[in-house]
Amino acid sequence: MNDGIFQSAEVRRRLLAYISRRDRNPASSEDVLQETLLRLLEQTRKKTIDDPMAYAFRIADTVIFARARQRRRETELGDLDFECTAPRGDQVLEYKQRMALFRDGLLAMTPVRRAVFVKRHLEGKSRGQIAEDMNLSLEAVKKHLLRAMIELTNRNEALESPAQMGNVKGSSHEQ
Repeated sequence: MNDGIFQSAEVRRRLLAYISRRDRNPASSEDVLQETLLRLLEQTRKKTIDDPMAYAFRIADTVIFARARQRRRETELGDLDFECTAPRGDQVLEYKQRMALFRDGLLAMTPVRRAVFVKRHLEGKSRGQIAEDMNLSLEAVKKHLLRAMIELTNRNEALESPAQMGNVKGSSHEQ
């Protein structure tokens, strides 16, 4: 086959116009044209092509459809959320450390203070209900809650600065 078809401005113009009409992505028309001409050149080196222009149009269609399939696959994959929703290892470790501090903090409290805190913050009872249930004054319940929160806050801060940890451990057995 004559290589003149690859250098003809008229052939390139006709092919580009055909590709631009058929392709839904006009920005890639030049790329499709180049790929079409490259495939046509490869085929002409392997065998004789009777009508290279018709064959070029057919190659252009194939290239356009292949690119559309590729874009569709990329879009479908792009819509998927590959982000892992599980917590990272460092987050799990920090959570476990905070839970251990919370548990230790609760266990270090006096039984009355621990019971007041649990009833208020874990069971959701009002201060008045706790006072009535435990035979305490409302002021005593408030005092236990305040001190419990101070102790737990100190333990939480100790997690963020481990040097203070020794100062926190023995500070919670007062009523």
